Amino acid sequence: MTKPTLGIYQFIRNGTKYDYPFIESLESAIPIADKILICECESEDDTLERLKEFQSKYPDKVEIIHREWIKHYLELSGIANYAATFLKTDWKWQLQSDEVLHEKDYDLIRDTLQNASPSTTAIRVHYHHMLANFETEFNFCYENIIRIARRNSGWSLMGDACELGLGDHNNVVDSKIEVFHYGKVHNGEVGWTKEWDFQHLFTDIGFPDPKMKEMEEKLGQKFCDYVYLFESNIKDKKVWRFEGTHPAIMTERIARFKGGGWEQFESRIKEGLKLL
Repeated sequence: MTKPTLGIYQFIRNGTKYDYPFIESLESAIPIADKILICECESEDDTLERLKEFQSKYPDKVEIIHREWIKHYLELSGIANYAATFLKTDWKWQLQSDEVLHEKDYDLIRDTLQNASPSTTAIRVHYHHMLANFETEFNFCYENIIRIARRNSGWSLMGDACELGLGDHNNVVDSKIEVFHYGKVHNGEVGWTKEWDFQHLFTDIGFPDPKMKEMEEKLGQKFCDYVYLFESNIKDKKVWRFEGTHPAIMTERIARFKGGGWEQFESRIKEGLKLL
């Protein structure tokens, strides 16, 4: 049986400025991807230079394209769908720049694609969303979403590009493939910049989140306390201790985070607001 090919696509802007684990993300995909397509969007930092360095390590696998940045968060899907058109692989998988694959799943990924029936058009994966540190997981919008699609199956991303939404939902299969999302693990200053800048894309529906301004007023500085920002999740017991292991590619980043004293088990703003 012919081995199906897999393409990974990703868009990125200001990966260094916002401290995204985008290089770890891409490195985690190298062992299972036949092609990696990166859409760089007018970065104002050294993101492009770092991407070119990554590309030089894997010139036969990695391609970089460019597109202008967006003016509204719903336009994110347009960038991602545009990037997907450059892939000619049997399967296409959107892996965002703050998402990392675990090496324990490489064989599972290969087997899932290899054994998918001809009628299967898309595959659902499971997400681990980390909150504030690397020991706490929380229920953030979605846990199981459609991200992998067969080429020419008609699937496309919608809205903020979190999930493939336009396609035949009768031919989607669930998998045990895990994705680790680190978009809410930053030091306070970087976290503020990232959240504030991105939330300005939501102005028509009441963003930025009022809690951002509350944090600034209570702390006297622009500092994002993710525990405080997601207080309602904590009160609703939608957070829990993460019992698994992180991808090996994240080892250095996790050690650097802990060494910098950025672990936030308890809010800096509101005493007694316990994560666990």
